Amino acid sequence: MSKRQLKAFCFCLVMWMVVALPTSARAQEEKFDLNAIIIDAELYVWNRISDVLDLFRGGLAGGPGIGAEVAITEYVQLGAYTSYERGVTFPHFVFPLWLVDYYEKNEPIFVFHEGRYATAAFGPWRRESNVEDSSIDRHFPRHKWDVRAQLDAAFIHAYLAFSPTEFWDLLAGFVGWDPAADDQRLDYVATRYPADQFGRGVSNILFGVFEVPLNILRITAAEGDLPGVSKGLGLGVWRFVCREIIGVVELATFPFGWQPIIEPEYVFPINQNATWRVRRPAFHKQY
Repeated sequence: MSKRQLKAFCFCLVMWMVVALPTSARAQEEKFDLNAIIIDAELYVWNRISDVLDLFRGGLAGGPGIGAEVAITEYVQLGAYTSYERGVTFPHFVFPLWLVDYYEKNEPIFVFHEGRYATAAFGPWRRESNVEDSSIDRHFPRHKWDVRAQLDAAFIHAYLAFSPTEFWDLLAGFVGWDPAADDQRLDYVATRYPADQFGRGVSNILFGVFEVPLNILRITAAEGDLPGVSKGLGLGVWRFVCREIIGVVELATFPFGWQPIIEPEYVFPINQNATWRVRRPAFHKQY
C-alpha cells in the first residue's frame, strides 16, 4: 500500500469515527427507554398473574339433578349424572378481575348453558343422552386435558376445573415463552402520558374523599335539603370509592400513560359543568 493510499485510508477511518460513532451512540440512547422497560416489567408480572388466574374455572347451576363426575383428562373419567339445569361458568374466582379478562380478550365473562342432559363415563368411554342438537350447551364445559369435578346435589350443581395446559403456559412464561399466545405485549408506538397518569392517581387517592361533601352541597343546592343528605350522600360515597380504586390502579400502572378513566380527571375541575362518568379503560386497546 502506497503512502497516498495509506493517508486516504486513515482519513476515511477518522471521518467514520467522527461521524458514524456519535450517530450510533445517539441511536443507542434513543433505543434506551426507561419507561418502556418499566412497562415491560409490569406486563411480565401481570402476564404471570393472568396465567395463574387462567388455571381454574368454576361454575354453578340450578335445577333438579343427581350424580357426580370426576375426570383427569378425557381419558380417565368416572361418574354419572342426570339433570335439567340452568347454569353459568365463570373464568376464575377473583371476581373483581373478571372485567380485565373481558376487556383484554373481548369475550363474554360468563358462559351459560341450559337443558336436560344425562351422561355416564368410565375411563375414555362416555355415553350421553339428549344431545340431538349439539349446538345447544346443556352441561358445563369439558376440555380434553382438564382435571375437573362436578357434583349435582338435588337443586344445586357445582363445577370446578383445572387446566394443565394453562399450567404449562404459566411455567413457560417465567422464561419468556408464551405457548398459549395470550400474553400482553408492549405497544411501542402508543402515545403515553405517564406524568399525567401519575398525577391523576395521586390526586384521586388524596382528594377523592371530597366527592362526598361536594355532591351533598351540589344536590342540596339543586334539589333541596332532603335529596342532598340522601341522594347527595350516596352519590358522593359512590364517586369517592370509584376515585380511590381507580387512583390506586392509575398510580400502580402510571408508566403506561393511559387516557383518564374518570371524567372529570380531578375532584375540583375547571369546568364545573363537566359530566361525571367512568370511561372504559384504555388497556382494552393497547398496552
